[in-house]
Amino acid sequence: MSLMDNNNNNNNHSYDYLDGFSIENFEIGSKDLQLCLLILYSITAALALIGNLLSILVLMKGKRSSRDLRLFLVNLSLSDVLMAIFSIPFTYTHFIMGRWIFYPPLCPFIQSIQIVSVFVSIYTLTTIGIDR
Repeated sequence: MSLMDNNNNNNNHSYDYLDGFSIENFEIGSKDLQLCLLILYSITAALALIGNLLSILVLMKGKRSSRDLRLFLVNLSLSDVLMAIFSIPFTYTHFIMGRWIFYPPLCPFIQSIQIVSVFVSIYTLTTIGIDR
């Protein structure tokens, strides 16, 4: 079989990304470990989301700090909200399953959102440090 034949065969498949999915096909540890990790990741995601949304609310309503610092902190909280929504659940699922189980074109979108969120956090913290 030539390389061209192999490429043609690969292009004829459908995106049946749940093909062969079974709860028993998890790649990591026992059911107890999976349950423990699920609980820990869920708590982490919920606390990150709730905490950052509350900090945005407080920073938008409060007037005690300078306007510039508040904007930087809101920006930092927004990037953390994006991380809580787009990084924690998808990273956890990929880690537990050992493969990407979601719609395949969603993978590059999620990865780009994760990268942008990290860069926004880093540059916001750098800007806060320079501003002080």
